[in-house]
Parts: sequence; structure tokens; C-alpha cells
Amino acid sequence: MARKSEPKRKLTDAERHKRFVDMAREVEASDDPKDFDRAFRKVMPAPKAEDADKPKPLRRAPGAKT
Repeated sequence: MARKSEPKRKLTDAERHKRFVDMAREVEASDDPKDFDRAFRKVMPAPKAEDADKPKPLRRAPGAKT
């Protein structure tokens, strides 16, 4: 039988933070809140005024029974 490899050790908060910052630099992420808002509006458009009064339907988890 094949041997199991040793489990990877968990990262410390400092290591996790460094990886996060390095990845943000690699993908050229922006710190500007305006850039975040602009990107957010692309994926989540503002609700229409006529829809603001309607109650939102409940979402159920996939596979949940009614």
C-alpha cells in the first residue's frame, strides 16, 4: 500500500496575511473603495424602484425539503 503523506501544517495568521497581500499584488488589486463599488455594481445591479416595495422570496438551501 502507498504511504500517506504527512498532513500539511496550518499557516499562522502572519503567513496567511503575507500570502493574501502577495496575491493581491500579483492580480493588481486596488485599495480604492470606488474601484470596489464599481466592480460590485457590475455583479449586483441596483434594485429597480418598483421592486423595492415587493417582499423578497425566501431562498432555500440546495436539497432542502419544503
